[in-house]
Amino acid sequence: MYNQIIYFIIALLLFSIQQPGSEPYFSPLGTLLLAAGFFLVYVLTCSIVMRRLKHALAGGMSDSAVVSRYLGMQGRLSILALVYLAVDVYGLNINYYLQNIPGYDRSLTVQGLTGLGLFLIHLGVIWLWSYPVYRHIYQSSTKPWAFLKGNLAFSAALLIPWFLISMAMDTLQLFNMPGFLKTEAGQFLLMGVLLLLFVLFAPGLVVRLWGCRALPMTALRMDLESFVEANHFKVGNFMLWPLFGGEMLTAGIIGVLPRWRYILLTRSLLRVLNEDELRAVVAHEMGHVRRHHMLLYLAFFLLFSILAYAFNDLVLLLLLQNDVVLEWALYSGTMNTALLSAVYSAPMIIMLVVYFRYVFGYFLRNSERQADLYALQVIGNPFPLVSSLRKIAFCSGRIEDLPSWHHYSIRQRIEFLLNAYEKPDLIRIHEKRYYASAALFFLLVTGLITLGFGLESSKVVRHWRSEVQLGVIEQAISRGGGDHRLYSVYGGLLLDLGQFGVAESVLRKSLESAPEDANALNNLAWLYATSPPPYFNPQAALDLALRAAAREPDPTILDTLAEAYYANGLAEEALRTIIRALHKGPKNPDYFLKQKRKFESAVKSEMENRETGWEKEE
Repeated sequence: MYNQIIYFIIALLLFSIQQPGSEPYFSPLGTLLLAAGFFLVYVLTCSIVMRRLKHALAGGMSDSAVVSRYLGMQGRLSILALVYLAVDVYGLNINYYLQNIPGYDRSLTVQGLTGLGLFLIHLGVIWLWSYPVYRHIYQSSTKPWAFLKGNLAFSAALLIPWFLISMAMDTLQLFNMPGFLKTEAGQFLLMGVLLLLFVLFAPGLVVRLWGCRALPMTALRMDLESFVEANHFKVGNFMLWPLFGGEMLTAGIIGVLPRWRYILLTRSLLRVLNEDELRAVVAHEMGHVRRHHMLLYLAFFLLFSILAYAFNDLVLLLLLQNDVVLEWALYSGTMNTALLSAVYSAPMIIMLVVYFRYVFGYFLRNSERQADLYALQVIGNPFPLVSSLRKIAFCSGRIEDLPSWHHYSIRQRIEFLLNAYEKPDLIRIHEKRYYASAALFFLLVTGLITLGFGLESSKVVRHWRSEVQLGVIEQAISRGGGDHRLYSVYGGLLLDLGQFGVAESVLRKSLESAPEDANALNNLAWLYATSPPPYFNPQAALDLALRAAAREPDPTILDTLAEAYYANGLAEEALRTIIRALHKGPKNPDYFLKQKRKFESAVKSEMENRETGWEKEE
């Protein structure tokens, strides 16, 4: 399940980051034939891989080796499906033609469903060719169409959170959203609220999508109900989970609120385990709720979204420091756009894989161990749970040592349970280590997010941004596109980079073409008001700033005028001017308030100096 979630996120990233450009790579027919050819190669690859595994089965391979290879092949073919999807998106530029789908450009939902649909087609090929191997491993009587339907339903349920959030975002775009919801904080708050609402109220939708039905009111059902009631645990229902025809030996729990909380059990599990073992399995699932694992997982997903957003622009700016990547960005040919998109998506995908596969994986494994320990405490001994794990391992192909990044192996789980029973202090040690790790994780991620947003306004990142903008403008000027507005912006960027002499020359050249251009007047005024000697010229700064403010008295220009007054020793005029700028509602009020405090301090110093002077005269 967790592997598929990661694959789906990567598929969405591939489609959302790539920009199709203004021209296709190939004709419509050529694109279609190439895409079909690549897909055919993928189908043949899946066929060959699974046929080899079938031959290995006929050769007497052990059950544990078969299961290990089967699961490993499914994972590798899923990754290969993502590679082929990337080829379609970046190599064939299929987005250029997909733009013709109504709403594709304007709707995240339409774009995402298109990308996920193509990925699911590739996954369907895996499911189709892996069915004979699956049937052998689990001695299944499930028909091929039912096997495909079960896989599709399971995958669709995993996509419900994304679908609801995407639909909500698209819907809000149709209306005038409150100003707060348009801010970064508002967007993340909205996402968090939607995810929380899904976790709280959508489990009923998920179990219906999976085709779950209530467990019949048998003696076993009544025994399980009595067990959870005796432990003061409430569930909405016990459900039969038809996962892959109900042949998988597994259980699960979904939901946080008691009314919408369901414990899921497959028919095979009910058939293999006795009542004591089933109570132990149910206790394990109760442990996930008692230890608030679902809310922890929700926080992990939300924090990743914020973390990725915090470093999104920084990654792009860092890439654009490379001359080759910058050239791809400047020359907007279709191939350059694809190369830039591919290079830009790579670090985001790497960050996603590292975050979920290793960091999140650590907490998943230890959450399972924590749920095991909860079952040990509720039952009073580990033996029913140990017995159930051994039966599951044996009936699933002797998979005691099958590795997993999100679960400890069954042998490791059993050994830890037995050790914890003999040494109860291990439970306390594990709990302490688990919560200490969670606290450290949240502190580190919060620190990284704060760092990411803080770097956006740092001097270093501003310098990077200015250098990128400088490269863009220099390329435009070299291609003969240099009008006075371009030179004005160019001079401002040179000024930000501390190249005062070149900036002065460029801004003067801009004013020669347009003597009353407010932006050029403003930039040159700022240069004379804030630069070190020999460029510091307060009177010229004031003259230029007054001319700029007379034409466009916006907050930025008024800030320059206030700085010019300050440079000329006119602190009271500077204070009045910055207050005017604040009344116009600047986009970055914190900076203007900082300027206001500086000028207030200067006015106060002037008043104190005057009083001191009067005292001396007396």
